[in-house]
Amino acid sequence: MLTALLIVARAMHIGASILIAGTFTFDVVTLGLGGPSVSDDLRVVERRLLRLAVWGVVVAFLSALLWFWLEVVNMSGLALADSFSAVVWRTVLFQTGFGRVWQFRLGLIAVAFLLIASGLMRNKMRWVVMLNLWLLSIAFLVSLAWISHAASAQVQPLGLLGDALHLGAAGGWIGGLVPLAIFLTRSPVSFSLGEGTAVVLRRFSTLSLCCVSVLVVSGMSNSWLLVGSIRALFTTPYGWLLLCKLTFFGMLIGLGARNRLAIKTKLRVQTSSDLMPQLRRNVISEACLAAVVVAIVAC
Repeated sequence: MLTALLIVARAMHIGASILIAGTFTFDVVTLGLGGPSVSDDLRVVERRLLRLAVWGVVVAFLSALLWFWLEVVNMSGLALADSFSAVVWRTVLFQTGFGRVWQFRLGLIAVAFLLIASGLMRNKMRWVVMLNLWLLSIAFLVSLAWISHAASAQVQPLGLLGDALHLGAAGGWIGGLVPLAIFLTRSPVSFSLGEGTAVVLRRFSTLSLCCVSVLVVSGMSNSWLLVGSIRALFTTPYGWLLLCKLTFFGMLIGLGARNRLAIKTKLRVQTSSDLMPQLRRNVISEACLAAVVVAIVAC
């Protein structure tokens, strides 16, 4: 039961971390801190993205507490009901590497909440706040590398660097799928957004291509460092999970390539009426596949 709960907590926390980073990356990089055109419609999209990020931060906070509690149980050997001890929690928080990473992550969550609640999101300082939230979200996501397999195995610092790059690239691409779906849902009914849709799609397509390249290179490096041999890939549970992850990742790349081809061929001439629904369906399918990949990573 403890293992199953840990997998659920890890999946929720990793998924929320990727979504937060992807949402702010989409806003800052793809929309460009104000987007292709300043309009009421674009502000509606930005407000929806901010709400999405806020919910992501809430889920990240709650799943962080759940994950930490389960790790306290795992480290102490106590039963779930007997693990609510201030002494045990303080020991794990201040005397273990996992606890120190969690202090840093919980601190970033607190700062993010303060920035969002500051009220600066509604005035001319919005771009400064968004830039800071973006940097915080990347640091929050990348810090997961310090509690990964690479951190516990004897593959530092190359393994940690590979994990950090892998996580950052996942945030930029996979984490941006839900924000992109939100944008595409709004775009067909908005003339002002429709004018800038081609710009946003090209930016996201370029960003995704760069992220996929980093994911492939860092993934190959991490796999070699952690698995160690081709034989272990087929004879160990870790290897089997990795193969399963690679299968779904290949499907993700296939859908992404299909989207990129559609953007380059159809959107070059004009925004086709049937292109937006097709892209939206493909993006939602990518997001579902990405959720499966995150679940496998949690395992």
